[in-house]
Amino acid sequence: MALTPCTAPAAAAIRPAVNASALSDGELIARILGGAEPSVELRAVSARLARIPAAQRAVLGVHDLAREHGVTPERAARLAAVWELAGRWQPDERPAITAPRDAVLLLEPLRNARREEIWVLLLDARHRCVALETVAVGTLNASRLAPRDVFSPALQRDAVAVILGHNHPSGDPSPSRADRVVTAAVRSAGEMLGIALLDHVIVTRHSHHSFRENEGWP
Repeated sequence: MALTPCTAPAAAAIRPAVNASALSDGELIARILGGAEPSVELRAVSARLARIPAAQRAVLGVHDLAREHGVTPERAARLAAVWELAGRWQPDERPAITAPRDAVLLLEPLRNARREEIWVLLLDARHRCVALETVAVGTLNASRLAPRDVFSPALQRDAVAVILGHNHPSGDPSPSRADRVVTAAVRSAGEMLGIALLDHVIVTRHSHHSFRENEGWP
């Protein structure tokens, strides 16, 4: 019986393996989200994701990735899981929030928001940010934001301190009367719970107001 010789695959079907170490961060993200041959659109999105500062990346959740960066919820969950795993494999180099400018860096996406949003930075015992939560959307007032909205996620994440942040789309960072009333209520509740409100930062496109910095909080 004659043996049939093995037929070599066509040369066009053989593709050289790509060394992952030769790929950029954006290209790696594109492969995580879209497989070996991601679309041009996904590559562009991934290139933007790769430019997110490490401090912001550490606190971005699935919801924020999907809402702010045009990633589908499924891909956002996949990327958040990869970032979390990478963080566990490396030493924790998250910077401590030691000054209002550090908080402003994490609140940078709020500068261009079209409507008011209220965020809370959850901090650990070394004042490193462990999470960033959106706690309300709309004009800040006591009926829209209660202290429990701030401290419920803080208790869930074992935070020992928090920083409030919100934006003024009007461009004027000056606190309104409602801003001051809510800030006082949150600060008082934090003292009772043993979770300090370290600052409340109001950001606009080009400036900010820090209660700690501008109003002499100890």
